[in-house]
Amino acid sequence: MLIDSHAHISDTKFNEDRQVIIDKAFNSGLKYIIEVGCEPQFWDKVVELSKQEKIYSMFGLHPQDADKFNDELLSKLKTLLSNKKCVGVGEIGLDYHFEGYLKDLQKEIFIKQINLALEINKPICIHCRDAYDDMIEIFKTFKQLPKGVIHCFSGSFEQAKEVLNMGFFIGIDGPCTYPKSSKLTKVIENVSLDKLLVETDCPYLAPQKYRGTRNEPSYVVEVAKKISEIKQIPFEEVCKVITRNTIELYKLED
Repeated sequence: MLIDSHAHISDTKFNEDRQVIIDKAFNSGLKYIIEVGCEPQFWDKVVELSKQEKIYSMFGLHPQDADKFNDELLSKLKTLLSNKKCVGVGEIGLDYHFEGYLKDLQKEIFIKQINLALEINKPICIHCRDAYDDMIEIFKTFKQLPKGVIHCFSGSFEQAKEVLNMGFFIGIDGPCTYPKSSKLTKVIENVSLDKLLVETDCPYLAPQKYRGTRNEPSYVVEVAKKISEIKQIPFEEVCKVITRNTIELYKLED
């Protein structure tokens, strides 16, 4: 039994069959889904989805939306984070991939949201794209960091070791199944199973078996299978340990 620890089923790509996909996921054996609200236009939808028994939520402001941050948005974010089904702050972080990114503003809003997580004592889910060195430098400025996960990890093994030493988990997604994933394979080979989470990031990053199609929570099993293959650990053991990791990090019901 697995948990999709990072999904976006509030995305418009699920408008035609959202509940069908949710039911399919739980019928396939998923224990929980953690639905991530990182864009303000989807926050209310995430709240509605998390009213379902096996769906938890988290809220934050994605780095690409850093320019939307203001006092009104912060007030609403604090309200959302107080919801009993909300288990974390995220996804938050840095993204230097697309031209025109606002590096200084992203850093500022990232730091504010880390401090917010410390204030409310909830873990953080980190989005980091083409910005690992800056992310790590920001972490080093804190005397204390929240617990959390580096979502959809795409850094080097050396960077993985640094964030692991800071207490973070590593989030593994569909790209681990891609033929050209040697860097991520090295990370999976060398990081202890008790420091890994599995995610889909659906509707994005479908595993190789479904590549080119819309990703969905039930496909998280393909990620766990690949971890089992890479680490040469029985699939059942992978599921058991990674599910336990997720429950402990987000304080979910066991």
